[in-house]
Amino acid sequence: MLRHLLLVLFVMLTGLAHAAETGKPKVILNVVGKVTTPLAFSLAELDKLPQKKMTVSTPWYPEPQTFEGPLLRDVLQQAKLKGETLKLQALNDYTIDVPAADSQQYDVIVASRLNGKTMSVREKGPLFIMYPFDQHEKLRKTEYYRRCAWQLKQIIVE
Repeated sequence: MLRHLLLVLFVMLTGLAHAAETGKPKVILNVVGKVTTPLAFSLAELDKLPQKKMTVSTPWYPEPQTFEGPLLRDVLQQAKLKGETLKLQALNDYTIDVPAADSQQYDVIVASRLNGKTMSVREKGPLFIMYPFDQHEKLRKTEYYRRCAWQLKQIIVE
């Protein structure tokens, strides 16, 4: 039994060491489907895109919060979008269909930071789709709040 446990521990540690050696950043967002270039973004790669910051009131926080990250349209432009619908998928498998046109009509952010800090899964991260609710009164409806997928892991373009 002890021998088996030690073998399992050795295999796990070897795998961790190999992952550390490869130096590959962890992928936090995949963009797939009707795109010319399917993409797998790490946080560092998302950070290389132009960043947008906005302070906004939402139903999830008692006070306005500051969200920061690239615009959704910039992320989609990297993948060369060819579809009209975005299927946003979260880590917990929550899925919502969003018109791709939203990314052109509004400054929708793929937020990776909340109040200047990288978001953990516990804080609705690593990524949180955020609409500019304070800039457009028509967005302050359940229909748009539902489009704010938190713990975002994948965008499937259809």
